[in-house]
Amino acid sequence: MAFDPVQEDCLRLTLETLRREHVFPLENEAVVQRCMSAYQTDPAQLIVHDRDRSFHLVAVATEAVDYRIPFIADDAEAERLTVQAEHQLQEACDLDPGNWDARRMLVALGAASNDEYVAYLIDYRSDLERDLERMRGAAADPYDREFALDLGRRPYLRWLGALATHALIAGKYRLALSAAEDCLAAAPDDPGEARHTAELALAKLEATREELAQFRRAHASAYLPPVPFRRRQAKPERPLDAWSLIAELACAYHDLDFAGATRSLRTLMRTYARTAQPLYYQAEFPEGIFARVHVMPGSEDELILALSEATPLLQEGLGAPDNASLATWIATHPLVQEELASLDAAPGPLRHGSMGGDN
Repeated sequence: MAFDPVQEDCLRLTLETLRREHVFPLENEAVVQRCMSAYQTDPAQLIVHDRDRSFHLVAVATEAVDYRIPFIADDAEAERLTVQAEHQLQEACDLDPGNWDARRMLVALGAASNDEYVAYLIDYRSDLERDLERMRGAAADPYDREFALDLGRRPYLRWLGALATHALIAGKYRLALSAAEDCLAAAPDDPGEARHTAELALAKLEATREELAQFRRAHASAYLPPVPFRRRQAKPERPLDAWSLIAELACAYHDLDFAGATRSLRTLMRTYARTAQPLYYQAEFPEGIFARVHVMPGSEDELILALSEATPLLQEGLGAPDNASLATWIATHPLVQEELASLDAAPGPLRHGSMGGDN
């Protein structure tokens, strides 16, 4: 599951409370529960330092930009909230110049193009890495060490995740794969789900289905189910997600193995409920500026998000994009059409487009 800004804000403020009250060991359930209750009532009562306030502003801005604005029909209201979020992020940067999430997100909102944003992420990556190393080296007490092991490294993982996803959009597929691989090397359990971007990039680079399987084996930790589920299984294995299945489908389609592509499509439709309309409309969803948008695993929302991120694959075809793209093949496939008919749906127009790349 992708990074949740509100949960992370609560964890940061809880850790700072433990520090102020000299609570040790850190696994003090009573204090943690008290902090969680206080946060739900009013987060402001836990905010003491500028760094606390700075990240809280990031969480507030994220809630608006990633989770509210995409669903607002009133353009004026959407613009008002966007400007407000920009002011919040600027204040976050002023309060804590080391808040790399705020700095990155402010650029994401103001960049003139996707390429400009990618260039920024490349140019300042080494500065962030130096800050990360300084933070690790300066961790002298249990609270700083706990922060450095998890919460403190998350902005770096989000930076790499953003670089990977936006490089994919820019058609820089090798850069996308490299950034995702670096993210997985830094955090093999993959809390930011960089593996999804890596599989889409591999498919764009014309990897075989066996090479996709090799990638999953090489990063097995990222594909393990959550810990409670692992304990109940002798050989834990997470079912393939929408990104993996779309990547496999695209690889089969590229190889002209339409029977294999159909098998992947059938598996996708069995894995997710109510798939026909998302597979037909293939709506594009705005990229999250904090991280990949937080959705329920296995939900229809997850399928919609994966399809949106897979746009570079879906718009690839054997002929003119208007009539031979993978998007059209999926939307007009009998499996999708039959389910649509059973829902008595009234399909609308397909989206079309072109997608370049430097491979």
